[in-house]
Amino acid sequence: MRIIWEKIPFKNAVYLTLGINLLVLVFILFANRNLPPEIPLFYGNAVGEAQLALTGWFFVAPGTSLLVLILNTILSSIIKDSFLKKMLILSALFVSILVAITVFKIVFLVGLH
Repeated sequence: MRIIWEKIPFKNAVYLTLGINLLVLVFILFANRNLPPEIPLFYGNAVGEAQLALTGWFFVAPGTSLLVLILNTILSSIIKDSFLKKMLILSALFVSILVAITVFKIVFLVGLH
């Protein structure tokens, strides 16, 4: 495990990404009691009930972001190209930021008034 960690560039970005994901998870846990039973999560679907999901599905977004971080970190320890390693780590950070923005916007849209 230590050998894998030594090959990863931008370790601070990995820590930041992990922190953002954990912050989003904690935010969802605390905001969960103020949310309605269904939230508009699937914006790509037609307007109406097709966009709604149960509140439990809200944890899928940061979970997916954590999965992207884990996979990109593992891939960056395997790949030899330095540029590609950096792009994998930075893309995981970018995904986490977008997930955080999406979660905060949905919660402030429907839950916290």
